[in-house]
This record gives sequence, C-alpha cells and structure tokens, in this order.
Amino acid sequence: MSFNVGNSYSLAMRIWSESKILPEKLLRKWLFNNELRFYFMKMNEEPQCWHPICVTKTMKIIRTAVLMFLAASIPMAVTVKANSVVLTQGSYSYDVGGEFTATTSQSFLNNYVPSTIVNGGFETFCIETTVDFTPGSTYSYNLSNTDSQGRQLTEGAAFLYYKFAKGTLTGYVYNNGAQRQTDAGLLQAAIWWLQGNQTYSDGNYQIPNTSNNPFYALAVNTLGSINATNANNGKYGVDVLQMWDGRTPAQNQLVLVPDGGLTAGLLGMGLVGMFLVQSRRRKSS
Repeated sequence: MSFNVGNSYSLAMRIWSESKILPEKLLRKWLFNNELRFYFMKMNEEPQCWHPICVTKTMKIIRTAVLMFLAASIPMAVTVKANSVVLTQGSYSYDVGGEFTATTSQSFLNNYVPSTIVNGGFETFCIETTVDFTPGSTYSYNLSNTDSQGRQLTEGAAFLYYKFAKGTLTGYVYNNGAQRQTDAGLLQAAIWWLQGNQTYSDGNYQIPNTSNNPFYALAVNTLGSINATNANNGKYGVDVLQMWDGRTPAQNQLVLVPDGGLTAGLLGMGLVGMFLVQSRRRKSS
C-alpha cells in the first residue's frame, strides 16, 4: 500500500498552524522513512537550535499526534479494500431492479429487521441505471456518500431506504410476495428518480410523481421537494455500497450502517483535538 505524503503533510501543516506553538514558516520538509520526522529551518534569521534539525518536545508532540492518526487510519483503509459482496435477485426483485439480496464480508444484519433479511443477506436497492452487475459474482466494495458517477446520496433516497430496512415504510407490503415485488418496483423507481432523475427505459418503470408513486410522494411530502433531493450528509445511517470489479465500477447499492459511517471521522477529529489541548497546556506552562 502506498503512503500519501501530500495528505500527511497537509495534516501536519494544519496541526502546526492551529497549535500556534511556533511560526508556520519554520516547517520546511516532511520525511517518511521508517519513522516520521519534522525538519525545520528558521527563515530570514540566524539559525538556532532548529538548524538543521530541531529535536524538541514540540516536535515529539506533533510527531506522536501524526503517528496516532496514521495508526488509526491505515488499518481502516486496508480493511475496506478487503471487503467483498455478492448480490442476487430473488422473488422480491422487480424486473432489473431491487429488491436485491446482498451478502457481505462485513455483517450489517444487526441494522435490519427480519422482514428485510433474506437467505442470510440484507435486502437493498441500486442507485445507478447506467452501471450493471452480474448476479452471483463477487465484488469488492467500500462505503461512501456518493455513487461511482460522483452523485451524492440524497436525503430522499436515504429516508426511503431507512424506512424500508427497518420495516416501517408506509404502504410497503412485506408479507405478500406478489405485492411486495410490485412495491419493490415502485420503490426502486422512486430511489432512482431522487438520485438525479434517473429511470430505466425498458417500459417497466414509470417516472414517479406524487400521484403515481406512493413512496416518492412520501419522501417529498415528508421532507419537502428541495430537501428530498439535497445531499444526505450522513442522515438516517444510510451509506452507498460502492462496488468494484477490480478498478471498474459495478452498480452501487444502499446499506444501513450503525452510525451513518461517522465513526472514522469522529476518531480523527478526536485525535487532533486531544493533541491541540495538550500542546496549548504545555505552551501556557
């Protein structure tokens, strides 16, 4: 796995500028070679203890903070790359769309109710009409808030999928196979349309509006027409399951996660905040 020196350098600069321990001009180079070190050179003045290398308590504090950040983030990145998913169609699938059954290497089943768990996998819907997948094939995946084409997951799509996954989607018949398949087609059409006015032109899907699609109407009437198509930004605990066949995108799906995928972000913020508090206390003493 390659190490992104640029991102780490940006992180170091941000920690440095926020800590206000020494002038930002002192930070000159970033070196990653078995261990992390900061090189400093005082500009436009006579060199002092930091020329050529300033080995101080300040440097050690910053280095420790960055090491903690990298130790937390690198294992997560490796884990994400190893995840796998198999999608299948079943009796609840309508035409080429959902419901699909997703069996993943990570277990998300605790987030679902029994009616949305089928054959050991969770039921899901796709959010792209121009990207395909082959049922029964294995794909790698990562979690995101955008699809493979760069479209943000919308609040309306996340709202409808959350209600579906929890078994509380008004009007969705979970206990009748034939009606459930019909409802799946309506829900799939609503999700596609909320995701950038997408539809599938094989004659089996109708462009939804508040009159012909009860699930589209539910999203618009509950959230408002503008909010329903705004970026979701982590609400409802719904993420995009970005699927990949090597480097080629496969059709992206929806997944219900425990906290909307915020854990990693909160961990990073906590490490930076802990470092800043520590550094300012040392400065004041």
